[in-house]
Amino acid sequence: MTHTYDSLSVHDSDSGPMIEIHLYGRFRELVPGSHADEDTVIMCDYVAGETFERFVKRLGVQTSDLGDCFVDGNLAKLTVVIKDGDRVGLFPFNMRLIDGGQYIKGHGCIEHDIEVDWY
Repeated sequence: MTHTYDSLSVHDSDSGPMIEIHLYGRFRELVPGSHADEDTVIMCDYVAGETFERFVKRLGVQTSDLGDCFVDGNLAKLTVVIKDGDRVGLFPFNMRLIDGGQYIKGHGCIEHDIEVDWY
């Protein structure tokens, strides 16, 4: 089921640049009538220069409520700038990567250090 929203209020899909958001766990509650046995996808207006942190706050989500989230398949950092057409996966704090995502986050499972941001 795909819903089209602007900061979680319905609008026409012809309104311009959009961001596709896949909601998981308790974030599905942001969409009335969504069910755990179906995809919960919303479309939100794109805002030029908006960071991931500002984006989730615009949705009414606090960063302390976030688990491991993704922008176009990459682990999202608060400072990443969202682009038109990006696909965002929002997971709540109680849904984390299997094994804590040690490889993706760079904790001892790779041979070099990578920059890691924490929510």
